[in-house]
Order: sequence, then C-alpha cells, then structure tokens
Amino acid sequence: MQDILNTQKETYKAWVTQNLGEKTGMWYTPYLEKLGHFLEKFGLESGYKENFFNYQSYAEFKNVYQEITEQSDEDIEKLVTGGGTPRYPQQFGTTRIQFRYKYAKDEYERGVRSKPDNIGGIPDWGVLMRSYLIFLYYQENPTLIYPKKKIVSDEVEIDSSINYWVISPAEYSRLWSLFHDENMIALGWDYLGDLKDYDSKEDVARKITEQRVDGIRPVNDTKAVWDFYREIGIGDVVYVKEGIKKVLARGIVTGDYYFDDEASEFKHRRKVDWLQIGKWELHQSLPQKTLTCLNPYPNVIQEIDQVINEDFIDHKTAEVNEFRNWLSNQVTDTGANLTEKTIKQKISALKDIEHHFEASIFGETDIEELKQLKDVVVSDEAYHKYKGVAGSSIDYYIRYAESKPTVQTNPPFTVEDFLSEVFIEKKELVRLISLLENKKNLILKGAPGVGKTYIAKRLAYAMMEEIDDTRVQMVQFHQSYSYEDFIEGFRPKAEGEGFELKQGPFVKFARKAARDPERSYFFIIDEINRGNMSKIFGELMMLIEADKRDDQINLLYSNDKFSVPPNLYIIGMMNTADRSLALLDYALRRRFSFFEIKPAFQNDTFHSYVNEMDNPEALTRVVDEIKSLNNQITEELGTGFQIGHSYFVGDAYKVDTANRLEEVIEYEIIPQLFEYWFDNEQKANDWAERLRGCYDGEK
Repeated sequence: MQDILNTQKETYKAWVTQNLGEKTGMWYTPYLEKLGHFLEKFGLESGYKENFFNYQSYAEFKNVYQEITEQSDEDIEKLVTGGGTPRYPQQFGTTRIQFRYKYAKDEYERGVRSKPDNIGGIPDWGVLMRSYLIFLYYQENPTLIYPKKKIVSDEVEIDSSINYWVISPAEYSRLWSLFHDENMIALGWDYLGDLKDYDSKEDVARKITEQRVDGIRPVNDTKAVWDFYREIGIGDVVYVKEGIKKVLARGIVTGDYYFDDEASEFKHRRKVDWLQIGKWELHQSLPQKTLTCLNPYPNVIQEIDQVINEDFIDHKTAEVNEFRNWLSNQVTDTGANLTEKTIKQKISALKDIEHHFEASIFGETDIEELKQLKDVVVSDEAYHKYKGVAGSSIDYYIRYAESKPTVQTNPPFTVEDFLSEVFIEKKELVRLISLLENKKNLILKGAPGVGKTYIAKRLAYAMMEEIDDTRVQMVQFHQSYSYEDFIEGFRPKAEGEGFELKQGPFVKFARKAARDPERSYFFIIDEINRGNMSKIFGELMMLIEADKRDDQINLLYSNDKFSVPPNLYIIGMMNTADRSLALLDYALRRRFSFFEIKPAFQNDTFHSYVNEMDNPEALTRVVDEIKSLNNQITEELGTGFQIGHSYFVGDAYKVDTANRLEEVIEYEIIPQLFEYWFDNEQKANDWAERLRGCYDGEK
C-alpha cells in the first residue's frame, strides 16, 4: 500500500511541477500527505483520510472536494478544463482562509515559527485540493493537455479564485482606527445613497457626474464605487494602505455590501476580519487611487505578503520573476509565445552577462546604461558566449524596462488649475474632455499662436488630475516621418555593422500604458497633418478606434502581437494656416474628433493676465487692433488664419511689455501678414503700420 501511495505522490509531484509551477510540486506534497490530519486537528473538517494521496480516482476525490467546498459540477468542469477559476461558495470562501492561520499558530506553538500570525510559505487549503483534483482529472485523461497558465513566481501562488484589494482609509489614513474597531472597510460618495438602488455602473456614473462641477467624467470614482459594491466578494483579501508605500493591515472580507445611514460619513461598508495589523514599508509603490484591485499586479501582492510575514525579500529575485512573467507574454516572429526554454535561455544569458562584466541588469532603469552595456557585450572578443543571444536578451530587457510604469507622488492638477493657466472657457473644457473620453482620439486644430500644444499637455494633466510627465509622450510629425519611425523598423546598429529592429515611440508607450491599466496615458502628436497619416499608422489605423481598443494584430516587422489599450488617449495638433499641409484622408479623419481652438482675446482670464503687465495700456491697444485684423482675415482667408493670443503670452512681457510687443509685432506677426497677402502688399503694409502705431502709442 505504501508503494502505491509513494508512486501516486511522486507522479503528482512531477505533473504539478511541470504544469503548475517549477517548485509547486515539492511545496504542496507534504501538506497533501497530512491534510486530513490537519483539518481534523484544526477543527475544520473530519472524517476524511489523513493522507489525501489515498484518494486514487478522480470521481472519488471529486465527491470529497464537493463535500468540502460545495462547488457545483459546472464550476468544477470549468476549473479542470482551464476555463477559469471560479469563486468558492460563500461558506468555504471564508473558512478556507483559517487553515493557513491555524497552521501558522500550530507551528508557532511547536517552536517552528517566530510569530503566530506569520502565514508565509503556507499554501491555501483550497488551492491544495484544487491542484490534486486537476492532477487526477488529467491522469485519467492522458490524451488531454492541461492549458498551462502563466507562472507568476517560482515561490508564491496568487489565488486567482479571489481578488486582492488595497483601500485607503480616507485622507491621511484618518479612518483607519474606525476600520479597525468596527471590523469593516468603508467608502465615501455618501450622496449616492444605498448602491442597491442602482441597476448599472452607468447609473452610478450619471449621479456622480451631476455632483461634480469640473466636467470630467468620473471614470475612476465610478469604478471604485461599483467595485466596492459589486466586485468585492466574501473571501477576498483586502489591504489597508497609508500613502503609497505603507500597509497597515491585511484582512478577509466576511460580509456583503451594506449602506450605514446612521454613520456620519463613509456610509458604504463591508465587514472584514482583520488578520494582521501593523505598519509595513514597501519597496514598490501602491496605486494612488482610493480602491484598487491588485490582481493585475501579482508581484505587488507577493511583496506585501512577504513584508507582512517578515519573509526575506530578495528584490533581484522579484525583478527576475517579474521579467520572466513579462517574457511569457512576448511572441516570436511566427506570432507564437516564447517557449519556456527560450525564456530560461534569455534569463540565464542576462545573469551570465551580469557576472562576467560585473554589471547590473535586473532592476536597472537607465535605458542608455543598458544600451551601452549591450554595445560592450557584443563587441568584446574575449566574451565567448553566443553574441546573438546575449544582444537579443538585453534588447528584451530594454523593452521590458521601457514598458514598466512608474508610480510616484505628483503635484495635483485640477480643472481650476487648467482654467487659470489656459484661456479657455469652462464649457469648452468640459466639451474637450467629453470628446476625448468618448472618442479616445482628438485633434486640436486652429491658427498659429492659439496655444494648441500648451492646451494639449494641460488637458492631459486635467484628466489625470495630477502633473505626471511619465504618462505623457510627445512627438512631431513631418513629411519624412514614417511607420518605421513611429511603430517599428530596422535601424543601423550602434557599432555601424548591419541593422537591428527597433521599436518606435508609439509601441513603447502603448505597451507601458497596457501594463498600467488603472491610469490614463496621453500620446500627443504635434503637426499631425504634416505626415502621411496612413503610411505612419499602417495597420494601427484600425486599432486606435475606440471600439477596437485591446484588439490584437501582428506588427509588420517583428510579427509581435500588439494592441492599443483603452487607457491610452491620442491628442493631435493641426495648424490650419499652413497651405503646404495635406488634408487628412477620410479613413483617418473619422477616427478622430476635431475641436477648433480660437484666439482667446475675449477670455476673462486673458484680460486679467493683460492687466497684470507693467504696461497694460500698450498691450490692450495692440490686442484691440489684432481683433480688428482677425475680422478681416476671417472674411478673406477664413478663421484658421487668425492671429492667436499666445503671441502675447510669456514671461518676457512681465519684464518689459513694450519691448516684447515691438519684437513680436515686427518680427513675427508682420512677416506673417506678408505671407497671407503675398498678392496684395499694400494691404499688408497698411496693417503693419496700424500695428506699429499701437505699440508706439500713436493710436
């Protein structure tokens, strides 16, 4: 009998190691051997075989699994066939958590662990049974192949049947003591009332929009509220944060959503069993939003649990694991995912380079440093490793580093900040934001000098609600700009021999945005109609459409799978006064909304700005004359040729208004008028004299 058990154990260990994780078989096996004993000892279950390897058939163990978990046949079929990882029913969803804590307490009492609440390294009871159920299913169906999942880490499994959340207990963590004392988590937006009265997320968004005065669609607010109401489930793990670097507690959600109308604030609530309480400092930064699901950030979950459980954290190992996970999502030139062998080869190559050249790769964020290291490696004749693998491995790491989002504390930027800096009326700003949110792609068109570029960047800040230049990328198109410049193409190698495939700025930035789906990213294109748009965008013409975001295609040169994420917004600027520019073709035009930026001489904020000058009278005279000039330009040439207000904005005006006025009129505006009326120099001369008379004080 013992031989049969040993054979079953070793077969399980080998299969799980191959299909569920490199060290998972070795990790899970000792627990399954005594699982029945522990369940009875801890008062969780009784009447089951002490050694779970005694359950030899799938049908027999499925009955045991269903007795304990009460999971349905449909959910079990989905689980074993790779169709997803269903949630456990409510009762087991909470009791299964107790296994890890009872096991930790038992080891503490036996002198094995230093703390009774340190659950590091103890697998989840449900995960153990799930792995054995899947193993038995495929053992009895040898013709079937288990659809392997991406391995997050060699050491830690993220339980995909639950969600992991991080929540802020109000500003400056002022409600943490309330959360702790009342065993609950809470959310604001009290004016919404009981969320059970809302049928959809759109209903919630509509109500929040009515309350906001800034016109920004409440995407993040709505998501936080709806997630708190509908997405958080009993058995989910919740962490409480302080700022973006500290964790105050870890708990398990034990109750459904309820609205506490008796509370003075933060009336949306859920009951939580707090399991670990303290104050732990993290190496990585947490998302800044009030409530965030951490499942897309498994390495963050891993670090939080390691810090809380006082496990040793090897940051280099964590970086290697994150890079390995990233590699597993990359594809070859045939469109297939990189094989496990190729992934191991590239990681081994990078480790060997680090050792041989005494250089740092894993954790390095300086792209130029990595590029210089690659040049050294491929040109070093004494380094006998295959240079193709070495060079491509560094290239992959450079792509990984470039696509890695950063989270930091940034200065806030409100709608009021926008309106104080940009000469646009609030209703126009509200419309701009709505257009960009709905279409995803927006072109600001207008005459020279209306501040299109300035507006574009601050529009991004206003929608991000902070100044974060790491999430804003800007390029400028020109007649020679190509697909190879924008998307990807072959470029001469730095050492001057041959060519290598290089990613363009759009692909790099889009992949960075895709790795940070909770935040908005903005790609700004100056002079967008100077380039051949169809040629530059290529196959991305389809992907930038709002309803095609996240659809995938293979790129032209690398054949890599690529998509444009929904959190990436494209803003283009278009100078309507340049006769040399081509019009956008209809195929691209229908993918953008167009908003005309007009001179803001009537804007109240601009008037306030003028009055702050040391010589406001001269500037006022010039502005009044420009208004008259623009009326004639509009009649004869069109609104796109007007003189914009940004000619009269800048620090130089605050130093010497009169001198700067003369420079701008004489050397910028008057030459422009002669371009406009190249066939009527007398008219251009007449307007030139009228403008000179304004700053000279003659008029």
